Amino acid sequence: MKICAMGMDANGRSFATHVDIPLIGVNEMEAVSAKQDAVYWGLAFNQNSPLNNEYEMHLTNQPRIVGVMSGHAEITMQDGEVCRLAPGEFIFVHGRALHHSTMRSTVPTTTLNVTFPGTAGFTFK
Repeated sequence: MKICAMGMDANGRSFATHVDIPLIGVNEMEAVSAKQDAVYWGLAFNQNSPLNNEYEMHLTNQPRIVGVMSGHAEITMQDGEVCRLAPGEFIFVHGRALHHSTMRSTVPTTTLNVTFPGTAGFTFK
């Protein structure tokens, strides 16, 4: 299964890409990934972003998957590419990838965050 991801180029700048997570078929209607070595998971409740932080960049310091549960998010990478996420969509975040997160929807944005060990080089089983 491919999901949107943040990659790092040769100069250490973030860019939008995809990551492939191998799935194991359970039956004709269901597939799951192998058990991953996650550090923790959590829910985040984000209010709408103010209009005065358009270029603030941050990083997570640990690789993680962020899934939008309500509202929506726009994630801008350093090369200017944008990944827009609606409820039910996910992005894999490289631990050292600078990015800007914008939440501007009619409802607060709720995300499910699964954080993995390490900073860089995480690969899915």
